[in-house]
Amino acid sequence: MMSELFYFSFADLMVRVEYNAEANSLRYASHRKITYDERALVEQYLLSHHALKTDYYKKEPSFFIYLGKEPQLVKELNQFHLKSTLHTLIEKEKAVKASVHDLIHQSMQNYYFERIGEALVVMRQEAAVGVPRERALPLRRKLEELVAAYNVYTDQKISVTEVIPADLHSHFGMPLLAPAQVREWEENNIN
Repeated sequence: MMSELFYFSFADLMVRVEYNAEANSLRYASHRKITYDERALVEQYLLSHHALKTDYYKKEPSFFIYLGKEPQLVKELNQFHLKSTLHTLIEKEKAVKASVHDLIHQSMQNYYFERIGEALVVMRQEAAVGVPRERALPLRRKLEELVAAYNVYTDQKISVTEVIPADLHSHFGMPLLAPAQVREWEENNIN
């Protein structure tokens, strides 16, 4: 005997349908008494979908029987509702997590964008005062760190030289130094 559960959302109805090959019969029961209109739709669905998976239409005679109310199906309906609710909650949790993730990324992107702008203002002021190029290295390194952090939170991969305005390139656009070269240069020149 082949048995299957169906949930009909239009009527919040749980139905168990069974196919008995020997009797060539489809029998179904519901968790509650069903109305005439509900019964017509349920039977149409069962005959047009479930019966096709069986030999119901291949043999004669065939029987289609409504068994009435089956109290055990109330438990099945409650379990279905619980699983559905849990699934909905899981989907909502995923959506909230994604939203929070996006918000954090956007906030961090904005934060580093503003810090890059502030660093560029300081660099422009330093250039206007005439600070030697060698003294500009710590500002350049700070800008490199800010740009690297900004790149973490964006889909872009911009470089420091793209961020530094053209009029500041001569002062701050020097080639990127490796950390060891920077420490060596600082030890030799900043004292």
